[in-house]
Amino acid sequence: MLAAEPRIEIAAADGPRPDEHSRGRLSRVLGATLVALLGALLVEVLFETWVQTLLATPYIDAEGNLVAEGPAWPKQVKNALYLTLFAVTLIKILVDRRWRDFRTPADIALGVLAVVLVAAGFAGDSPVKLIGEAVYVYLRGVIVFYAWRAADPDRRRTKAVLGVVAVVVGLNALIAIWQTMAGLNSYQQLGWVNMTWARINRAHALLDHPNHLGHLLALAMLGLFAWLITRSGPIRWRWWVAFGVLALALSATQSRESTLGFVAGAGVICLLRRGRWLAGTAAVTLVVGFAAAQLAVSPENRSELSRRLAGVFSALDLPSGAEKDGFCVEGNEGCEEQDGNQIPQREVRVLYTQQGIELWLARPVLGYGVGQFGGIVAYQHDPLWYKDTRFGPDGFRLYGSNEKQVDSFWLHLLVETGALGALAYLVWLTLLIAPIVRAAWRRKESAHPFLYWAAAAMTFAVLVACLAPSLEDPLFPAQLFTILGLAWVWLRRESTTTLEKDRD
Repeated sequence: MLAAEPRIEIAAADGPRPDEHSRGRLSRVLGATLVALLGALLVEVLFETWVQTLLATPYIDAEGNLVAEGPAWPKQVKNALYLTLFAVTLIKILVDRRWRDFRTPADIALGVLAVVLVAAGFAGDSPVKLIGEAVYVYLRGVIVFYAWRAADPDRRRTKAVLGVVAVVVGLNALIAIWQTMAGLNSYQQLGWVNMTWARINRAHALLDHPNHLGHLLALAMLGLFAWLITRSGPIRWRWWVAFGVLALALSATQSRESTLGFVAGAGVICLLRRGRWLAGTAAVTLVVGFAAAQLAVSPENRSELSRRLAGVFSALDLPSGAEKDGFCVEGNEGCEEQDGNQIPQREVRVLYTQQGIELWLARPVLGYGVGQFGGIVAYQHDPLWYKDTRFGPDGFRLYGSNEKQVDSFWLHLLVETGALGALAYLVWLTLLIAPIVRAAWRRKESAHPFLYWAAAAMTFAVLVACLAPSLEDPLFPAQLFTILGLAWVWLRRESTTTLEKDRD
């Protein structure tokens, strides 16, 4: 008996400890839970606005427009998913004892950015609750990024989530093509009440805005293109057909920012790949060609583009604040041709930028405070945020626009947080993408598709945010940080494999 005891002790020492078995089992359960929650969130944000519209009660607002106010529970479900992801991610990191993996320069830069956002809020006299809500909206996509890194999913689970999302993307693409062919009735059959986009023949499928659909399709196309150019041999025709269907759907949205963003992203992929320029040219030609064809066959699209371009030149010729008192806009109700103060219609994005730059110059360092200018949180906190006299004697001029938010994310960020906030945000994005770009450049032909996709997606995001509030909207951040998160997961696995080989 006594002789057997040492052998028992040695066997116990050599084998896995009971607490390690339990920790490993819990880690696997938490990882599977994170992947399931991430998949649920990605699907939820793609259906949220459509479900709200289907369950809404339409009514006529004070301006005579037919609107539909949906229930709040879909947004509550989304926020619950984010908060649950945050909690499970923290638990998973602690169980795996991987906190050292989350001390990279990008992680530190995120902490600095959060401090700057809070400091901007206090400097601009934002209430504490408003600061919390604004920081959450600015950075909620980061929860997705860390959840993917903590989950560290295998190929099977990753493929399952991306497969589900691909089905939803394909469904939206087919609906968009149907809408642009069938017209107004196809929008009404899906339950949409707001016919603004239908009247100018811009498809939005199951999302609430053509640009939102354009962003989704363009990111999916960049992912497909990144995967295709990493395959050996020529690209088979059926993949070009699939890509062409997505390109046709993108043209149906007439989202010009998404088209330009895709072109830039495809260029980045070919540059990092240092080859496959013929495939890249073919992809860009399809996208641009379908967009041009849509303009050629749609008088509504041509008229809208012509109006917007004319508005840009008019706004540059007569900037914000240069108009006379009592001016009226050409074509608006009550504005007569003989009126001496009549001015042409101007693009509000240009007018907003002109005003925003003036506001920033008045408070260049930390801005006016998070949650107070032009964003989702500012509007929810105070629908009349633009009447704040800090933005001018008469407030921030909307020039008759029905939209009560500022489209440009970068302008919004600059005015709210100043140069310090904008710089901190850009440094953080740079540190997020730098290791991905280095790995893709180093590996050239053998780089993983996720690396090319992430670099292209970041390029797309930075460009699109000049014209859209994409980096803080409910949909785009979940997509972008899924792509970035998967690229970081691959980088970690590559570095782990390299270390193991060095040890051997």
